Amino acid sequence: MTPGFLLGYFLFTVLVGGIVWLCVHRRWIIPARHLEATLQAMVEGRPPGSFHRRGRPAAPQPFIRIAQSLEYLTDRYRRVAEQAAQEERNLRAILLGMVEGVLVIDAQHRIREANAAFCRQFGVRGNPAGRSVLEVIRLAEVHTLVGETLQTGKPIEREIVFHAAGPEEPPRFFDISAVPVDRGEGREVVAIFHDISRLKQLEEVRREFVANVSHELRTPLSIFRGYLETLMDHPDLPRSEIDRLLITLLRHSTRLNALVDDLLTLARLESRRLALDPVSLRIGPFLRNVVADFRGKLIEKNMTARIEISEEAEAASAEADPSRMEQVFFNLLDNAIKYSGGGTVVTLRAVVEEERGTLRCEVTDQGAGIPPADLPHIFERFYRVDKARSRDLGGTGLGLSIVKHIVQMHGGEVWAESRYGEGTTILLRLPLSSGEEGGEE
Repeated sequence: MTPGFLLGYFLFTVLVGGIVWLCVHRRWIIPARHLEATLQAMVEGRPPGSFHRRGRPAAPQPFIRIAQSLEYLTDRYRRVAEQAAQEERNLRAILLGMVEGVLVIDAQHRIREANAAFCRQFGVRGNPAGRSVLEVIRLAEVHTLVGETLQTGKPIEREIVFHAAGPEEPPRFFDISAVPVDRGEGREVVAIFHDISRLKQLEEVRREFVANVSHELRTPLSIFRGYLETLMDHPDLPRSEIDRLLITLLRHSTRLNALVDDLLTLARLESRRLALDPVSLRIGPFLRNVVADFRGKLIEKNMTARIEISEEAEAASAEADPSRMEQVFFNLLDNAIKYSGGGTVVTLRAVVEEERGTLRCEVTDQGAGIPPADLPHIFERFYRVDKARSRDLGGTGLGLSIVKHIVQMHGGEVWAESRYGEGTTILLRLPLSSGEEGGEE
């Protein structure tokens, strides 16, 4: 063989080998690398892209089938992940919007999840996840409740009392529902904290109300029974003694009737069954009419009523029901006369508060005043500063509660100011009329 033949044969072999290698590279190696890149993207959680791209050489059918399966799995995984993420967002939105506190607790009593309501309820700062329940809220009852739920695997409901750190803060009551949830990695507990402090407070108010009503009714009824038995057992009593007993019975029957009327009025006010008929009420003529109705009582106690109405208030009108506002000012003026000494002055004032769009009215007496400790409570039902004196004067203990409810039904507010030993002022605000001036007098 000549050297030229050998060189030609070598070149031919190299050329054929190169062509074969190029074909193998394009047919197998490049698709294999693309398939490897697709798998790597899936491992790293990145979108793998399509295995088929324009300009790529045709891959063997096994590679194509594998790539198509991988793309299908990737697309399905993406949809499942998006659905799971959406469900998680929905769940978090529900937890954030719940009024009740919610805890998810694992088998080691560690908090896995807590919503914002729980953190507000117990004053927890930051995310409590990873900490134990006992460490976060320091309530052994909750720790025990979680343990019992994990052990029995049954829902448990229990009421607890939470005492805040501040000595002046009242205790708070919670109804806790603990529900076991079996997961693949173990059992967990979902605890829901429902704040029932308001319900407890209302229950206590109801008990006090029943006790107060019973006490208020017992006294006149006992007197009725005793005096009636006296009249029945001693029909020959002197006429003067019989008259004295009858006068006492009449006085207590009047007080009992007033108590029942006030109770019915307060019940209708609190249930919102008492409808208002508001008009544009001219406050000047209205207050003068109220004082005129009390002229007899004022003369009887040698007292004077002074009316001070600003020019703006004289021309202004308030949106108010005249009959209900009569109840308000009758109660206030009656209290001012009852608890003031003879020769004193009761002052009624009215001014317009332009910046608020309201009319402020005041009733000031020169009585004994109210101690600072009692002042926040005088609008509560049956609350009396001087219980014995109030009953002697015929008070039911409901007048200021009725005043508060009527004023609030008008969209106003009422409060008291007092200097003990010098007198008391009851102040109330009413919305100004939006209609024409004039109105009811």
